Amino acid sequence: MIRAKFTCQQNTLNHETQTATVILTPVTTNPPNKENLTFWQATPAGNITLQITNPAASGQFILGRDYYVDFTLCPVI
Repeated sequence: MIRAKFTCQQNTLNHETQTATVILTPVTTNPPNKENLTFWQATPAGNITLQITNPAASGQFILGRDYYVDFTLCPVI
């Protein structure tokens, strides 16, 4: 498993399609703490863009808040 730490930069609802676009970017060194610096050194740039049709799910992404993202290799089927 690989763990990354991302910040929610955008959570915008398209009222026509009722689809939310959520954009997360890797944490920066602001605030300057040891954990953020460690994650920033490993992943200084990038983004995750999600289109979410479930309001209960998209509502959990709060602007400016940090989220851990875990990547786990799927078994070959």
